[in-house]
Amino acid sequence: MAITKNNPAARGEKQKDKTFNGKVAKPVKYIGSWLGHGNYIAAQDEAGKLIKDNQGRPIPYGSI
Repeated sequence: MAITKNNPAARGEKQKDKTFNGKVAKPVKYIGSWLGHGNYIAAQDEAGKLIKDNQGRPIPYGSI
């Protein structure tokens, strides 16, 4: 049997979930162009609320 990229045995471990202040963060699309924030992938907690910084702007998922 040939090894292919679609073989589940050939895949590595699942990446660890990102956490912020002890809470699991998920990536969500944030559209804040009307507020002057732009559009980017933001972080959301398990309850569905955006994770925000001290100024009230959503934190980009990549910076966690």
